[in-house]
Amino acid sequence: MRPDIKEAASHYVHRLFLQAGNSSLVRLLKKEAFKRIYRQMINDPDSLLPRTFPSDVEPWSGEKPQGPEDFLKGTVTLPSLPHVQSRLREVLNDPESTAQDLVDIICKDPKLATSVLRLANSGIYEIEEKIETPSKAVALLGFQKAGSLALGTVSLSMFKRKNKAVLDLEKFWKHSIACGVVAQEISVAAGLGDPELFFAGGLMHDIGLHMIFESDYSLGVTLFRLAGSEGYNLYEAEQDILGFNHADLGGYILEKWKFPRQLIAAAGGHHNPHKVKTDPDAMVIHVADFIAQALGFGLDISSVIGSIDPAAWQKIGITADQLIELLPKIRRLIDDIFQILED
Repeated sequence: MRPDIKEAASHYVHRLFLQAGNSSLVRLLKKEAFKRIYRQMINDPDSLLPRTFPSDVEPWSGEKPQGPEDFLKGTVTLPSLPHVQSRLREVLNDPESTAQDLVDIICKDPKLATSVLRLANSGIYEIEEKIETPSKAVALLGFQKAGSLALGTVSLSMFKRKNKAVLDLEKFWKHSIACGVVAQEISVAAGLGDPELFFAGGLMHDIGLHMIFESDYSLGVTLFRLAGSEGYNLYEAEQDILGFNHADLGGYILEKWKFPRQLIAAAGGHHNPHKVKTDPDAMVIHVADFIAQALGFGLDISSVIGSIDPAAWQKIGITADQLIELLPKIRRLIDDIFQILED
C-alpha cells in the first residue's frame, strides 16, 4: 500500500464521515469506505475531483418559499402521474382489488412487464422457481410484493435525463436503488416485515430532491456549491436556502399523489429526527440512505454524508457485523437491478 495514497484516502474518509459520529457501525463503514477510496485513488483519481460549474452561473435569486406547497405553486409544477402509475396506486390502495387487477395493469405496459419479470428473477427475492409471466410473478411474489415492485419500477422511470442538469441522474438512480436494496435487506434481517415496501420506499425516498434540482438550474448550482462547502451537507444547504428539505417536499408530493402511507412516511420522514425514532418506514430508509452513501452509492454533491441517528439504528435491532456480512449480496443486487432498470 502506497503511503502517500493511504494518507490521502484516510483524509478523504475522515472528511466524508465528519458528522457521522463513532459508533461501531460507522467504524466498520469507514473501513469499507477506505478500501473503496484507496482503490479509486489508484485506478480512477479523477472520479474523486469536486464537480465545477461555469463561473457565469449566477446565484439563485428566488424568494424563499413558505414551504413545500408554496414551492410547488411557483415556477415548479407538480407533474401528473403517468396513467399506469395512477392505476397501480389505486389498485394497491383498494382492499377489494384482486391479483388479476394487478396482472392486467402490468401486462398492458410491455416495458413494465419486462422490468418486473427481470427483477423478480434477479435474486432480489429468493425464489428458486423461474418466473416467466406477470401472472406467475404476482402468484409467487404475492400481491403487495409484486405491486410494490411494479410501482417502484414505473415511478423511477419518471426521472428523465436532461442535457443541462445539475443532478447526475445516473448517480441519483443508483443511490435510489442502493437505498431500496439496503432497506429491503435490513428489513429482512431485522424481521420487520413487508421488505417489498421498504424496497419501494428506498426507490422513491429522494423524489423531492429530484424535483428541487430539476426546478431551476441556478437553484441547483447554488445548493450544490453550498452543500460542497466545508462542514455542510445537502440537507443543511436546503434548509438554509429554501427553509425546508427534500424529504419534506418528497413526503408532500407522495401525499398529494395518494401513495401508500408507508411510502409517504419513508420519503417524508427519512431526515426528520422525530420520525426516524418512531416510524419504522422512516427509520429504515434513514439508516439505508446513510449506509448507501457510505458504500459509495451517493450523489457526490456534498463532501460529507451527514449523520445517522444512533437510536434509529439501535431500534432496528441488527448489529454492524450482521450488516457487513450482507454487503456482498447488497452490492450484487444493486448492480443487477441498476442494469435491469437502465435497460
